[in-house]
Amino acid sequence: MLELFGDALLAILSGGATGLLGTGLSFITGYFQKRQAHRHEVELRRLDMEIVRIESAGFERVAEIEAEGARDQAAWKALEESYHEAARRWSSPGDGWLMLFVDFCRGMTRPGLTWTFVGLTGAIYFTVAADDANMRVQIVNTVLYLTTTTVLWWFGARQLAKAPGADR
Repeated sequence: MLELFGDALLAILSGGATGLLGTGLSFITGYFQKRQAHRHEVELRRLDMEIVRIESAGFERVAEIEAEGARDQAAWKALEESYHEAARRWSSPGDGWLMLFVDFCRGMTRPGLTWTFVGLTGAIYFTVAADDANMRVQIVNTVLYLTTTTVLWWFGARQLAKAPGADR
């Protein structure tokens, strides 16, 4: 009987030890699984933050491009409006000679400036002393800039006025 009691006690103790060992291994395994899950979750959050950063950079770039496009559109619209404004008349039929003179002056300003700058460019180029080359280059470059601006604006406005559907 003592042997039976000893065998039962040995079975209980060894079963308890094995149960405790199993519980310990389950705890350790659970700990490492939770740690791995935590690392995985942290990595997912890091990737989420990276995606959000990339998306926000993309949205920012899209906003910059749209703003740039809007600025370009506004600049072209302003240029087109300046062409339209220059083509308008201030006088109407039956107005006095003073309003007709005002319209004549407005109408002749752009072509007058154009031909003045073209003539000025030629005159400066041929009359500035050849020994003052630096001054000659500066003057010629400035006058060329102004001449090009006025000529292109004048002929650009004329082409706009000739465009189909122009309501000027």
